[in-house]
Amino acid sequence: MKTRREVLQGMIISIGGASMLTACGGIASVVPSDQPQGSRFYSADELALVSRLADLIIPRTDTPGALDVNVPGFLDSLMADWANADTQRTHHQYLNQITSDLSSSFATLPDGVAIPLLEQFDTAAYSGSGDHRGYRALKGLITQAYFASEDGALQEQEWVATPGRWDPCVEIT
Repeated sequence: MKTRREVLQGMIISIGGASMLTACGGIASVVPSDQPQGSRFYSADELALVSRLADLIIPRTDTPGALDVNVPGFLDSLMADWANADTQRTHHQYLNQITSDLSSSFATLPDGVAIPLLEQFDTAAYSGSGDHRGYRALKGLITQAYFASEDGALQEQEWVATPGRWDPCVEIT
């Protein structure tokens, strides 16, 4: 069961996500040496992990994938601009836990190894055994950010402003 805080966080991401994703394309700022170019929150290893997980959770098919709509950039901006210090610290701890649970080299593993490993990890995370709340939280952020994007909402979910046919004058019999 979700807490009220988790529901509100999801709503905030969903409401502001589409407009923020377009702004995350090129971030011009001074970046500390341990962070990759364009990243304001994630270290290079964290960004690689988030990008790899996003790509495996929502891969490119006949519709754009999570990397195509810049989900890692959105999450980087979300954590840098919106999250408070406690949320940022917890998010870093979750990423460290995911790295130690999966593998320190998970981001560079070939698909043939990474996909079965992630499937097994995902099954364990949702089976109720162990403490995998960090992975579940990150997976939720990835999916919410993706579906808040224009491509995720319009192409993947096939959102239509007015579904069906609209008849302004219908004869009632």
